[in-house]
Amino acid sequence: MPGKALALSAALVLAASAAPALADHHETAPAGCTMNARQVVEAFIPLFYEQRNATEAFARWVHPDYIQHNPMAPDGAAAAVGFLQPFFDANPQMRYVVHRVIAEDGLVVVHNQLQMNADDRGSAVVDIFRVEKCKIVEHWDIIQPVPEKSANANTMF
Repeated sequence: MPGKALALSAALVLAASAAPALADHHETAPAGCTMNARQVVEAFIPLFYEQRNATEAFARWVHPDYIQHNPMAPDGAAAAVGFLQPFFDANPQMRYVVHRVIAEDGLVVVHNQLQMNADDRGSAVVDIFRVEKCKIVEHWDIIQPVPEKSANANTMF
């Protein structure tokens, strides 16, 4: 399963799509937005991680010229949305559980658990986002498969 997790990680390139944002002012960053970085990512989380709606999450909360640091993924919107949304749609049993959000200045860290299906032990994923002017502009990620056995009794989450 690490291969699928790595492929998904490579696709988490966070780009804006051409889809229009909905008119809900609670979820769409308005002109002159004053939200802080944590608030932006916390608005992004339900759309992306819970609903797996990459197209809308990116349209609302990601700058079109984002910078991607995963060496397996290119910069740019078309490649990201073109891969992510079909991947989400083709894997309806896939689930993310966000365990914590940590924010400092313009950086936000999302520590989450990715499972491809109910039988998958999954992976621990850390996404790091840089936010400017109410848009995610940069992304880093780290993935670690959940092992069958651990040398300690602590969980990864």
